[in-house]
Amino acid sequence: MCIRDRPEVGRSKPPINMIKLVFPEPLSPTIEIVSFFFVVKFISFKTLILSLPVWYLRFIFFNLRRVLMSKSFIIKIIIICLLTINAYAIEKIVLFGDSLMAGYGLSDDNSLPVVLQENLEAKGYNIEVINGSVSGSTSSGGLNRADWTLTEPDTDLIILCLGANDMLRGIQPSETKGNLEKIIKMAQDKNIEIILAGMIAPASHGFTYKKKFDKIFPDLAKKFKIELIPFLLEGVAMNPEFNLSDGIHPNEKGTIIISKTLEKIIIKTYNKKN
Repeated sequence: MCIRDRPEVGRSKPPINMIKLVFPEPLSPTIEIVSFFFVVKFISFKTLILSLPVWYLRFIFFNLRRVLMSKSFIIKIIIICLLTINAYAIEKIVLFGDSLMAGYGLSDDNSLPVVLQENLEAKGYNIEVINGSVSGSTSSGGLNRADWTLTEPDTDLIILCLGANDMLRGIQPSETKGNLEKIIKMAQDKNIEIILAGMIAPASHGFTYKKKFDKIFPDLAKKFKIELIPFLLEGVAMNPEFNLSDGIHPNEKGTIIISKTLEKIIIKTYNKKN
């Protein structure tokens, strides 16, 4: 046996490329054309017609393969995917409420919008928080300025918390509910996500009023399929340590607690959209 006839040790045969076996890769354009006309000369017209789809598919297959395997094509696909992900990211939040979210009695640095944004940034979320709350606002006042507030450019999410001043003024719960419903519809028409923050009426307003008022927020959340914070002031209300001297509005410590409550549901909503 000649040396050249000996099988090479440690080498295995390259794997068979089944795609190339079934569809041999086209040669140069000139050879392809010459071979095509050579085949045309020696086959019948009927056979030629039947073979045309095969030639066409063969051409499309290999050109498409070259495009798909090119680096520039892959990079473009990655960029498109990243842009699509970014398009659905939450980047701007508007706090739409009354003095409880506006930072009544606090410095700007200790107000809820500032504290919330700082805490979100500390967790790695690049989200801008806009103060769209007005002290003393009722649900009716919120409805009157909703169209203007919701035109804030690139707003992705609003946290809606109105109704506390309605309760203090004894406004009928049905009226409050109707106003909030209209605000929610306006936001959804603009494709803006909504988190509804609820309030709870004290027993001093009477059992009937309290029952109707407390149902407003869960009913709306269920109807419009939006996220709900049952009670914005959970862990803060009625605790002197977390409220200003008026016993109603949160102080710096209370604001931190409310911010943590909002952060959890904002991050949950953010992760859903991404």
